[in-house]
Amino acid sequence: MKKNITFLLLSTVAFLTAAGVKGQYYYKDIVSHAQNQAKFSRFKKWKVYSVSVTSYEAGGEPSEGFRFNQQINNGYTQAKTVMEMSFSGRMSLTNFYNAQGQLYRTTDSGYQTYTVYEYGYDSLERLTTIIQQAQAIGDKTRTTETHRWSYDLNGVLQKMVRIKGTSDSSTVQLVTDEEGKVLEEFTVADGKPGEKTYYYYNEKGRLTDIVRYNERAGKLVPDFMFDYYDNGLPRQMVSLEPGSLVQSTWIYLYDEKGLVTEEKFYNAQKKLAGRMAYQYQFRK
Repeated sequence: MKKNITFLLLSTVAFLTAAGVKGQYYYKDIVSHAQNQAKFSRFKKWKVYSVSVTSYEAGGEPSEGFRFNQQINNGYTQAKTVMEMSFSGRMSLTNFYNAQGQLYRTTDSGYQTYTVYEYGYDSLERLTTIIQQAQAIGDKTRTTETHRWSYDLNGVLQKMVRIKGTSDSSTVQLVTDEEGKVLEEFTVADGKPGEKTYYYYNEKGRLTDIVRYNERAGKLVPDFMFDYYDNGLPRQMVSLEPGSLVQSTWIYLYDEKGLVTEEKFYNAQKKLAGRMAYQYQFRK
């Protein structure tokens, strides 16, 4: 069956956030969280209240059965996103923000699972806790996972304690440089260090590569590679498809406000496979 652009988008999102992906907790918890906070701050600055996305296939025709819409309330304390795809159904995600504009709660309903994320911060407004509770629709069983991040006296990230349920815990240890940038990440369970994830940066301190040992290749291979515009906004993301050595590429385009207007997806052969076009509505 031909994979359309929305299927590839869903696969990329799942790969970024899935619990089954080893390591990359620093990227998924800290880096991605900061990027999402920055995007919402731009929405608030420019008074965005509605975002819609149209998906197009490689030939230019709209993707069948795809719908995406995000609505932001007047006080910028809640953003609700609804996404529908013909092959996976409807997903509804709502973000809740406090008076400081910090994301403190997310509810995610879709794909037969209801998930709630709770975010905690310290007095310096640094992210310290993420609590995830997931429950399959129609099932009373609930799974819980807690991430507790800690910093040293200089504000440098040191480690994260990962607790599954109430007692199954492990420690994600970080290695940082003299500037506080995270260089390595590895999990310690039962006193034994696990697989390492490596982080690389450009001369401006922006994350460029997330690297792990790839069993299929038999060597260290980037899971993700990033490139940026001069203003710091992401220009390109190259990722490996899960369980393979096949690379996919996303290119991002923005308007003068720093709002993404288009995402273009290129397959392993560097051919355009589809694109996503964004439309915004603004409050006066």
